[in-house]
Amino acid sequence: MSMQILIMGLLKDEPRHPYEMKRVMKKQNWDRLFSITDGNLYHNIRKAEERGNIRGSKKEQIEQRPSRTVYELTVQGEEVLAEMITEVFRQQRMDVSLVYPALLFVHYSNRELVEEAVRTWARNLEDIEESSQQYEPPASYIVKHFEERKKVDRRWLLEIADWLDSVND
Repeated sequence: MSMQILIMGLLKDEPRHPYEMKRVMKKQNWDRLFSITDGNLYHNIRKAEERGNIRGSKKEQIEQRPSRTVYELTVQGEEVLAEMITEVFRQQRMDVSLVYPALLFVHYSNRELVEEAVRTWARNLEDIEESSQQYEPPASYIVKHFEERKKVDRRWLLEIADWLDSVND
C-alpha cells in the first residue's frame, strides 16, 4: 500500500513517467524509508493501472531510447488515494512504511477524517496500561520499551492532529 500511496500522490501532483517518479523519490531520500526498486515500482504502477487508479496519458520518445509512458491519476484514483491515506491512520499500526507515505500526501485526503482517526489512535494508546514491574527480565525490558514507544508515538500523533486541525480551519 505504501508504494501505491507514493505513486498516486506523485501523480496527483503532476503526470509523470516511472523514471521521473523514482528520481523524485530518491531526491527526497524516500529510498531510506521505503524499498524503491524498479521491480516494486513497475509492479505497483501496473496494479494501479489495472484497478483504474492511474492511466497512461501519453508516450514519449527521447532520442534513441525506448518510448516511455507518462501516467496520470484518474478521478477514481484521487478518491482511492484519499481513502487509503485515511485507512492507514484508522488501522492504528505504527508501521512507518505505511504511516510516512500517508503523512507525506495527507493534503490529498479528507484531513478532518484523518485528524479524527489520529486523535482516536492517540487516545487508544493512552488506554493501554502495562507495567514492566509485573515482569522479570528480559520481558520487563520489552514491556518498558513498548511503554516508552507508546508515549513517543502518542505525542507525535497529537502533534500531527493539532497540525491537521490548524490547516483544516
